[in-house]
Amino acid sequence: MRDLVVAILDRARHRVGTQLALGVLVGFVMPTILLVVISTIAAGATGVALYVVSVAYLTTCALMLIEANLAFRKNLRPPPPAASDGWTPEVTLLVVAYLPNEAGLVRQTLEHLCREVDLPGVQPQVLLAYNTPTPMPIEQELQQLAHEIPALDVIRVDGSTSKAENVMGVLPFVRGEVVAILDTDHHLHREAAHLALRWFDGGYDIVQGRCVVRNARHNLLTRIVSFEFETIYGIAHAGRSLLVDTGIFGGANGWWRTSVLREIGLDHRMLTEDIDASLRALMAGHRIVHDRDVISTELAPVTLPAWWRQRTRWAQGWFQVTLRHARDMRHTPVLPLPTRIYWGMMLTWREMFPLISLQVASIVAADTILGRGLHLKTDPFLIFTTTVTFVSGALVGAAAWRVATRETRDQLSVVWAVVGCILILPYTLLRNAVAIAAIVRELVGDRRWMVTRRTMSGSAASKLARTEST
Repeated sequence: MRDLVVAILDRARHRVGTQLALGVLVGFVMPTILLVVISTIAAGATGVALYVVSVAYLTTCALMLIEANLAFRKNLRPPPPAASDGWTPEVTLLVVAYLPNEAGLVRQTLEHLCREVDLPGVQPQVLLAYNTPTPMPIEQELQQLAHEIPALDVIRVDGSTSKAENVMGVLPFVRGEVVAILDTDHHLHREAAHLALRWFDGGYDIVQGRCVVRNARHNLLTRIVSFEFETIYGIAHAGRSLLVDTGIFGGANGWWRTSVLREIGLDHRMLTEDIDASLRALMAGHRIVHDRDVISTELAPVTLPAWWRQRTRWAQGWFQVTLRHARDMRHTPVLPLPTRIYWGMMLTWREMFPLISLQVASIVAADTILGRGLHLKTDPFLIFTTTVTFVSGALVGAAAWRVATRETRDQLSVVWAVVGCILILPYTLLRNAVAIAAIVRELVGDRRWMVTRRTMSGSAASKLARTEST
């Protein structure tokens, strides 16, 4: 038996299908069997379980509604006034790229940042930090571009295999007093730097901007992700920033005091090095704020496998961060009690809820096996919590549409806002399933970095093909 378990775990380290099967086993099959066994002894076991799950949904919905209520207003708290002494720091826009995956995007992004974004200071800098396992012809093109644009520096980070290593490898070459970290598909709004800088003079050390999907019209998936991003950046991040004056560096469109980034650093061993750095910065006494007016557009995954890889990496990375920092965040003397409580929810509850939420399916399956009716039909409390769950999703969706950016409104009609409100619950269940699979992936020791494939436009793809053939 022991040899069989060892063989299964060894296979699970290398096979996604086995990880998914273990996720189904742990998240659905075993709870169903356990409920059936317990119900043969105590007839009301499934009813109690349904109450527990309902309270979990109610707790999550309450937090969502609090955030939505705070973020519902289009005009949030005003930023600090401009520096009275005329403080205008130099700014570096740091673009991080993995060239085999993003070769078709990088030049367009660099040209946009150099020519379309208004950067303050006398010597602004756009710095490309990239890694590639093999030399590519586009590297010569990028070096030539750097000769043509004085503000642009291009550095290949030899030996790097991750975004964190790229960032840390070029930090000595960052000239700006403030540095913005951007992924290769990110296009900043023209005024983004000026808006972000207001917060640094007000005492903040990290400013997380708003990320907006610019390829929402591509297909159904990109439309859903676009609407999801409005709920994340327009509601959740903004709401928590107002609620307990905290924030999260999300990996891109994040603005740092360069001295703080050098102090905190990014840990390449973490799949979500951004969340890990956020918590270490907070526990070191640094302040993070979210400003949804600091806007950058990006590309959503256009296929379900690409989305699955991206979300699995995010979920596994959050789980790693929870294991590493949850205890320290509960006891750190640096943060006030409300902030510590909130982060306790963000970490511990975030990992617990996906498993708890999916137990609805286990309870229904157990009742079906036992030949019993569903408690949901007659119990007032269960009817109430179910109603709140659906209504809260619709309210959060409506709030997200109210504060949505012009780019999102141009790409998605009001009809799609309604569709987004309808799909938010099943989409959340799908994300919870991903979270469970990601936990299994971490527990069996599979920590391989899964690259999110970028899809370029037809013109960009043709140009890259011509470049690579020369």
